[in-house]
Amino acid sequence: MKAKREALTSLFTAMREGKVDGDIIDLLLLINSIKGIYTTSSCSGRIGIIEEPALGAKPLSRWLIKEHKPITFEEAKESIQKAENGLIFLKSQPPIFHVVAEDIGRARKLHELGLASGFKYTTFKVISKRYLVEINATEYLTAPLGRDGNVLVSDEYLRFALEVGNDMLRRSKGRLPRLKENFRKLREELGEDGLFYELAEKFRIGENWRLP
Repeated sequence: MKAKREALTSLFTAMREGKVDGDIIDLLLLINSIKGIYTTSSCSGRIGIIEEPALGAKPLSRWLIKEHKPITFEEAKESIQKAENGLIFLKSQPPIFHVVAEDIGRARKLHELGLASGFKYTTFKVISKRYLVEINATEYLTAPLGRDGNVLVSDEYLRFALEVGNDMLRRSKGRLPRLKENFRKLREELGEDGLFYELAEKFRIGENWRLP
C-alpha cells in the first residue's frame, strides 16, 4: 500500500524531529500497526490564545500560546501582551484523528469505533478514492477576548473562560484511554501490518518508543 508507506515515512520522520504530540504517540503507533488503516494529520487536543487578522483568515493566524495541556491564568495574561493586529480568541479543541481505511468495511468499523469511544463528531467520507474517517469530539470553545492588541474582557472573565476551556480539554482527553483500548480490539480483529514493523525498524523507532 503505497499511500500507507508514505504516511508512515512522514509520521516516523516527524516523530524523530519532535513534531508529534507526545501524549498520543503510543496511540498513533497502535493505529498504524493495524492492517489496512493508517493515520494522517492528528492532534491530541489543545488550548491556547490565537490572533486572527480577520474572521476566517486561518492561514494568516498566529498562536500567542498553544499547549496540549491546561494553561494557567498567568500564562494566558502574558501571551496576550504579544497581540498586535486582529481578533484575539481563546480556543480549546479536543483530540482529533484522521484515519484512512483501504475499504468501506474498515471505514465503517472505524466510524463505529470512534462513536463508541465517546467521539460524537466522528464522520467518514470518500476523498480521491480513499475512505477518510475523522474521529472527533464535541468539546470546542472559541471565546473572543479583544482586538488589535486591546484586551476587552475583565480578568474575572478570562479566568472563567480559561476554567471552562481547560475543563473541556481534560474531559475530551479523558476519552483517549477508551479509544486506545478499542483500537487494541480492532487490531485483534484485523491483524497487524508487516509494513509498519518494516518501516519502524528502518527508522529505528523502537529505540525511543515502545512498539505495539
